[in-house]
Amino acid sequence: MGILLSWFLILPALHAQSTLPTPAPAPDTLRQSLSQLDAQFLERNFQLLAQKYQVNVAEANIVQAGLRYNPNVFFQTNFFNPQTGKFFQYGQNSAADVANSQFNKGGMTIQVQQLLMLAGKRSKLVAVAESNRNLASLAFRDVLRTLRYQLYTTYANLFYDLQATALLRDEEVRQGQLIESYRIAQRTGGVAPYEVTRLEAALRDLRANIADYRGQIADEQATLRVLLRQTANSFILPTDVPVVTPAMPQINVAIDSALANRPDAAIAQEQVNYAQRSLTLEKARRTPDLLAGVIFDKYGNAFNNFTGLYTSIDLPIRNRNQGAIRAAEFNLKSAQAGTDNQQTIVQSDVLNAYEKLNTYYNLYNTLPADYIARIQNISVEATRSYNARTIGLLDYLDKIRTYQQAQLNLINLRNNLFQSQQLLNFTTNTKFF
Repeated sequence: MGILLSWFLILPALHAQSTLPTPAPAPDTLRQSLSQLDAQFLERNFQLLAQKYQVNVAEANIVQAGLRYNPNVFFQTNFFNPQTGKFFQYGQNSAADVANSQFNKGGMTIQVQQLLMLAGKRSKLVAVAESNRNLASLAFRDVLRTLRYQLYTTYANLFYDLQATALLRDEEVRQGQLIESYRIAQRTGGVAPYEVTRLEAALRDLRANIADYRGQIADEQATLRVLLRQTANSFILPTDVPVVTPAMPQINVAIDSALANRPDAAIAQEQVNYAQRSLTLEKARRTPDLLAGVIFDKYGNAFNNFTGLYTSIDLPIRNRNQGAIRAAEFNLKSAQAGTDNQQTIVQSDVLNAYEKLNTYYNLYNTLPADYIARIQNISVEATRSYNARTIGLLDYLDKIRTYQQAQLNLINLRNNLFQSQQLLNFTTNTKFF
């Protein structure tokens, strides 16, 4: 009788606990929707900004590759004349000195020369730099794709881990109150001590699960802080993760979208382009560059005031850039093999994501319409029946575990459904969901 009285006193408290509104968030809690976090991510993420700068670096390298060599100017004059013992002698030589071919004043040599790239090497350097720019741009897109996927999945994990924690904490309160009532009944001999001990053990298991979820939540908060470059110690509270189940795309559509849109697939193809352009450049380097110039020598040549034109070029007798050309040919073959391998990876990724999504679609769509309503009150009914002594302790604990597992399975199913949708979006780089 004492235990029944205690339970009837607790029932209103349990009802109040289940109907209380969600506590207001702490002042340092930030309620954020997924779209809000996505906008902040694009503005703040350090890895994204750093990779974007690499695109700017590659753009600058295109400009540099298109620049011609600067001309070279050479000037020579007499610093010290040992015949006269004077420095920097300038002016007109006397008639007697000229007659004796003595030029003690005004001697100088001026030379202007230009290195000219032949065989179109400059345009080929620009082509290689442009391919590098394309690779940097594709790498930026791939970093964006990867980090955004991490943002979306972490946000959903946090949302559903908070739901699971709230569920377990509600059960913690309910079981804690039941244990208190049974401790009172134990003192009057209404229940056996082992029943209280079993309930306490179940409560400790429950609290251990709560601690595990709290650890996961802490990790997810840390990941979001890094993704958003957030230095303040604020708690990000997800507002909602909608459960939507639109029609799945056809598998061939998903694969075609991945091959057309995935940056890593495009990177593999661009690496082939880069290797081809590098090979063309190395072949052009078989042709040496030409050095051309003019020279003026006032007194030091065959006759005074000599003005000459000269050219210079290496003779490609031994070195025709054979080693670099051969290395470029092997790089091209390697890049072509990498393209085939990347296509296989892309198709495998899509098939894997599609199979996972199909599995969770089938699980979710086969839930009975009244399933959620039927599992809502299992815990309360089990507690009421146990308190009324219509079920034993083992049966009670089994029903509690069934209720918790059913609720957690439902939470996990919703999370897995969202995660598998995002995985297909990620592997195809297409927003199907």
